[in-house]
This record gives sequence, C-alpha cells and structure tokens, in this order.
Amino acid sequence: MTMKWNTLKYLFKEGIISLWKNRIMALASAGTIVLCLLILGVSYALGSNIDTILKQVETKFGITAYVKDGVEEQRILTIQQELNNIPHITHIEYISKEEALKIFSDDSESDTLFEDFQKDNPLPASFELTVESIEFQDQVAESLKKYSELEIVYLQKETDIFMKLNHTVNYVSWGISVCLIIIGLLLMANTIKLTVYIRRKEINIMKYIGATDWFIRLPFLIEGIVIGFIGSLVSIVCIILLYNSVHEFMITHLLSLLNGFHLLEVKEIMRELIPIYLSIGIGIGLIGSGVSVHKHLKV
Repeated sequence: MTMKWNTLKYLFKEGIISLWKNRIMALASAGTIVLCLLILGVSYALGSNIDTILKQVETKFGITAYVKDGVEEQRILTIQQELNNIPHITHIEYISKEEALKIFSDDSESDTLFEDFQKDNPLPASFELTVESIEFQDQVAESLKKYSELEIVYLQKETDIFMKLNHTVNYVSWGISVCLIIIGLLLMANTIKLTVYIRRKEINIMKYIGATDWFIRLPFLIEGIVIGFIGSLVSIVCIILLYNSVHEFMITHLLSLLNGFHLLEVKEIMRELIPIYLSIGIGIGLIGSGVSVHKHLKV
C-alpha cells in the first residue's frame, strides 16, 4: 500500500528527530562507518598506486630479437614486415649494427674503447619490440621462434615474477575490500541493534496499536541512510587530507625512490572512491538498520 506524501514527511521528520535524540549512538555508528571506510580508502589508494606503478614498469619490459650474422638486408626487411602482422606487437624499432655501435659508444665514458670496433663491428643488428601487455610476452616470443635468423632475448623469469606480483596485488586488494565491507556491515548492524534494543518498548507499543511494519521501520531506515551518508562525507574529507599529505611527502622527500614513476593525483583516486564511499556507507547504514529493526517487528 502506497504511503501518502504527508505520512512520508512525518516519518522522515521522526527519523531525523530520533537521530538527534540518540545522537551518541548515531555518532558511534557513523564513527564505525568512518573507520571502515578510511581503512578501505587507504587500501584502495595503496592498491591503485601499486597497480599504476606496475603498469609503468610493464612498459619497460620488451623483447629484443638479435639478427644473426650473415643475414641479407632484403631478408631483414622481409622479417620486419612480417613482424608487423604478429598480434600484440605495438611497436617495432630496427637497430642496425652501426646504430648499435653508436649507442654503445655514446653511453661509454671511454671514447677509445670502441675505436677498434669501427672496422670489425661485433655488435649485432636487432629488432626492439614493444608488446601490448606483459602477459603477451611469452606468446609473442613463441611466435618469433619460427625465424631461425633471430635470437630472442627477453626477461622471461622477471616477467613471470611480475605477473605473479600483479595478480597478488589485485587479489589482496579485493580480499581486503570485501572483508572491510563485511566487518563494517556487522559493526553497523550491531551498533544500530543496540539503538533498536533501547527503543524496543516504543517499537512494541507502536506494533500493538496497529502501526504497519513500514511505518515503524522507515524512520530507522532514514536514520541508517543519514548515518551512512554522514560517515561517507567525513571519510571523503579525511581521505582527501590524508592522501594529499602522503602524496606531497612522497614527492618532496622520496622523489629519488620513485625513479621516474608517478603516483596518482588525489582527483584520480577520489573520482573512483567517492561513488564507492557513498554506495558502501549508505548501503551499510540502510542494510544494518533494516536487519536490526526486523526482529523487533515480530511481536
């Protein structure tokens, strides 16, 4: 049966009044949500930055295909064209023997070290291959084995370690998030359950005089929603201040440790985190209050 608008306004008002009357318990409930969301936010920010850094590291992994001595230039051009057709290769750079010698000599502090190599260059030509994602490196390397003219070199062991680390970070982040949501839901439910228990006589009297379940339940649901919303807002402000402080400290004092890697800006974190916070905070408040009041409706 649809409630009248005046009834809804009355129940909403009752929910707010009840929230103020029981503000100590409401603060305890909101504090529970803030604590859980802060831990969740720290976990999310840490996991997101680790994932971002891993993706930056991923771009540094590549495959080098050295051209064996004696391969004709025409065959090298043919191989280069065929490499463009191999899936998951995003960029191909051919480095000739002369270019390889120049690169090594430019990087060397000794100008005379490579003088003897000008007439008899021992460095091979090579193809530097950039792969779409590190997970495709083994697949691409396998495709290159059909070329007997090439010697394939890539960090296979390091690639496997990187893949395992990446998967572990993702699994741990999801696991922590799920656990914190469950813990927050349980703590919120128990806190509101105590509030409901204190007001159990009021609920029972309303039930006996003929009030419907929704008439009794709605003010508590409104309380839960408001508590969850307030907890979410406080958490958002706290995580913004905390993340900005940590980000500034990392940039100012630990720039050398970042070694060219960049951390996510606060707006990049909050773009994802704000909807998550509001959904989880309000959801915990709504579900927790709904579950807690349900048992006292059975009289």
